[in-house]
Formats: sequence, C-alpha cells, structure tokens
Amino acid sequence: MDLKSESDFYVGCRALAPLAAYFGLSIDKFNFLFCQIAFLLLSFPYRVLLHPSRVSPTTRHAVALAVGLLFGYFCFGYQILHLVAQASLVYMIINFASPENMHKIVLAVGMGYLSIIHLMRQTYDYGGYHLDVTGPLMVATQKVTSIAFNLHDGLTEKKDIILHPEQRRQMISRMPSPLEFYSYVLHYHTLMCGPLVFFNDYLDFIRGKQFLRHSVRTGLRGHPTSVVEPSPNWATLQKLFISFMSAVSIVYLLSAYPIEYIKQDDFFNRSRLWQMLYIIWATSLHRHRYYHAWTLGEAICNAAGFGFNGYTSDNKARWNLISNVDIVTIETSTSLRELLIAWNKSTQTWLRTVSYERVRRHRTQLTFILSAMWHGFYPGYYLTFGTGTLFTLAARSVRRSVRPLFQGSRQKQRLYDLLTCLATRIAVAYMVFPFLLLDFHSSIRVYRHFGFLGHVLCLLAMYVLPRLLPPPPRSPSRACMPPAAPQRTSEGVPDSPSNETALPEGALEDEILLQNSVPEEDTVSGDTVTDFDAKISLPSLVSENNPAAPASALHDLPKPQPPGGDKKTL
Repeated sequence: MDLKSESDFYVGCRALAPLAAYFGLSIDKFNFLFCQIAFLLLSFPYRVLLHPSRVSPTTRHAVALAVGLLFGYFCFGYQILHLVAQASLVYMIINFASPENMHKIVLAVGMGYLSIIHLMRQTYDYGGYHLDVTGPLMVATQKVTSIAFNLHDGLTEKKDIILHPEQRRQMISRMPSPLEFYSYVLHYHTLMCGPLVFFNDYLDFIRGKQFLRHSVRTGLRGHPTSVVEPSPNWATLQKLFISFMSAVSIVYLLSAYPIEYIKQDDFFNRSRLWQMLYIIWATSLHRHRYYHAWTLGEAICNAAGFGFNGYTSDNKARWNLISNVDIVTIETSTSLRELLIAWNKSTQTWLRTVSYERVRRHRTQLTFILSAMWHGFYPGYYLTFGTGTLFTLAARSVRRSVRPLFQGSRQKQRLYDLLTCLATRIAVAYMVFPFLLLDFHSSIRVYRHFGFLGHVLCLLAMYVLPRLLPPPPRSPSRACMPPAAPQRTSEGVPDSPSNETALPEGALEDEILLQNSVPEEDTVSGDTVTDFDAKISLPSLVSENNPAAPASALHDLPKPQPPGGDKKTL
C-alpha cells in the first residue's frame, strides 16, 4: 500500500495537503487520521460536558449528528450526500411501508444503493485504496438495514416466529424520530470505519441508560437506587496504544513488504518456501490496517462513554460492547473457525441479524451472497470466499480424523495445537491474498504457480483422509441439551451481549434446533461447527432489557463511590 500516492478522484478538502506532504501521507489518508484524532479529542468533552445528567438527549443527538456531518463533508466532500440520501430513502420506507415488509424493502434498497457505489468506485478507481465514502457507506448500510429488521421485530406480532434473545433485546417498538434516526446513522463516533452499533444500544448511550442494566437493583419496583459509572480512560488508552503500534507497523513494515510484490516476476524467481513465507508475512502485516482503524474507532467510542458492557468476575469494567476484533485470538488461533469468530465481529452480528437467522432454507447460500455483495464485486473477494469455504470443510475433516491421535497425553495435545496453529497461518495466507490483490488473473497466476496445492490438499482431506483414517463414531448430539442460563455480572444482573459474544456458545445451535435443522457437530473436538461460521465469516466474518428507571431518577439517583471509576449522577 502506497501511503503517498495521490488520487485525482479525491473530492475531500485539500487545505491540509502541505501538512500531509510533510508527514509523507496522501491527502485522503491524512484527512482520515485528522478526523479520527479530532473525534477522539472531542469525545472527552462530549462525555463530561454533554453528560446525560447535564444536557438533554436532544442536545447529545444534535451535537453527535452535527459533528459527523461537518467532518464527513471535510473528509469526503459532496460524497457525504450519499450517506444522507441512503438514510433518507430508508427513513421514508420505514415510515410508509408496512411493518411486515419494511425490512425486506430496506435490505433491497440499502444493498442496491451500496452496490451502485461499489461499481462506480471500481469504474473510476479500479484496484485503488484511496479513501472515499464507500467505507462509511458500508457501515451505514449495516445500520439502516439492522434498524429496519429491529423495527419489524418490534412492530409485528408473529407468534409462530421464535426470536433469538439478542433479537428480542434489540427490538424497536416505536418509530424513531428524524433526529434519532439521522443521529444514529451519521453520528461521528462510528462514522469513518464503524464498528456497527445497534439502535437500542446507541439510544441507551445517548440517554445515559447503558449503566442501568448493570446496577444494583434494590429500589422500589426493581429500579436501581445507585448507578456506578466506571471510567473508560484505561480502556481508551489501551486501544489507542494498539492503534498507534499498528500505525507504526503500517508506515515502516507494510510499505516495505507490500502484497502487490507477489504480482511481479521477481517474486516467481524465488524459492517456493521463500514465496510462501513472504505471503504469510505480507498478509499478516495487512491485517494491521484493520487493527489500526478498528481499535481507533473503539477508542473514540469509549472516550465518549460508549461501549460499557458490565463487569468481569473480578469486578473490572468491560468496555467491549462494540469490540470488533480480538487480536490475540486471531494471531494465536489453532483453527480457522476460531480465527474467523474473532474477526470483524460486528459484521458477523449484522449478517446473523438480517440474513442467517431470518431464513429457514438456503440460509448459508443467501448469507454468503449478502456478505459478498456487501464487500463489493472484485473477483479476488469471491476467490477468497470460495477458497475459505473449502479450507473450512477440509479442516473439519482433518479435525475428526487426526485429532483423536493426539489426545493420549498433554504433550501430544500441545503438539497438535502447535501444528494446527501453524497450519492456520498458512491457510489464512493462502486464501486471503486474492482478497488483497483484488483482480482475478494475478490471483490465479499465484495459485497456478503453487499448482493449486492448497485446493488439492483440501479435496484430499475431505474425500480421501476419512477413508484412510476413519473418524470415531459420534455420540448423540449435544444440541438436544437445554441451553445454559445467562451469565450474570458481579451485581447479579444478567450480562448483556457484545459483538465479541454476539451469541453465547450453543445459542445458534439451539435456535437451529427449533427450526428442525440440527447443525453438524464434532464430538471429538467438542466444537459445534455451523455453516455460518464456516462459510460466511470470511475476511469481513441476553436477556431482555431491564425496566428503565423513571426520567426523574436520572437526575435524582444517589452517588455511590464506584470501585476505581468515576462517580456520576445520571
């Protein structure tokens, strides 16, 4: 990735071009960083000066929306109108369409609008990484479609439809006002690169109610008598440090080892081992672009007081409600499934919300199509999705046949984990580089150079290995077991889910069981592998709300001293 390349198609403000040149950055990337840093600096006074105990929700909505529009125009110029136009179309639909059909219409209109922008970008900047409004529009599409589905759930009563607990938690039972809707879609906290936040979570943040779900409830009618508001400063600093280190890696390492090098003839003159190691290294460095953007976005939200998700077992505040990536899991995972669950978690949650949990037939295929369209129409995307599906099915076969051979002792188990960790690194690099190269011919040239070895090994693992090493017989499916009770926080209140745990373990399987479709289970490894985890979460991939306190309680609550946190009156 060339950090200094200029784009003739960039329509944002160029007033800071001399400063961008001084730092060796192109104006589009410099403006992106400038806006994100400005958002971060604004978030601290937003949390303190515009605290829900000081100002009304209307003021908080208006400020978040105004800042988003102002800096959106600064960074993307007139292209910010695409965000406004898409949001306006959707708002008209949800107001005039029937609740029974609004979600389908919004999904078609939202994805159609995004697809047109994807195709336009591929026309005037094919293969380029210059920043435009496409990225924010992808996040906005997730927002407008999710709010339509949540409204559909809340405004219709279908007793024959069983909603997942998270769907019930996100139900919207009234039409949002124009200010609430546009503030949700265009607020500055997640404008540039997400992550996706759901409408109810955003309203709780604006109104100062996100802490109520985790408060001691000893008052009249179960309302909390005290609200503890822990400080987000430490969580913000941690994420800023990760974002900064990722940025350093991008500047000094990614630019020195570009993935585009594997297109050049000099690459093919090297040894096969050197070539594979380079692909692994380059694709690993490329992930730092996402680490930088996502953790910076999370830090902005946390600094504003957004993202609180209860407490750990040792009473430490968790600020992972909108966490989008688990870096440690990704870099140390021992299976492809484990890695995919930790990657782009908000997009996985969105795909479950609007597609996978909404259909009874062909759910995997339909969700695959939706995920692919959301990413765009570069051929490399589809090569990655197809190859990733093959690798996941092969990994399932290897796990069933080979893993039992390594269960005799702890040393053998550790050896198995080490081998699968290395295999996962190779598999991810092999399947992801087309996603980064984008074009078909360059990707196929590399695959042909390796003799499609990865694809051949996958086919052998799927069809030959089970005959040579038959897996042990399966035990009865654990899917018939009753679901576990929701976990509770240190205060005894059911914990609310985050993007990191969009569905509790086994929840998806329980939901599928209700629809007479039991997922395939690996009784050897103890993992339940669904088609969604296997095929959709590629490089993209709990109880109901407690009763709200009366409005007056937000200003009259006592002020207990929180453990290691800020003391606020909501």
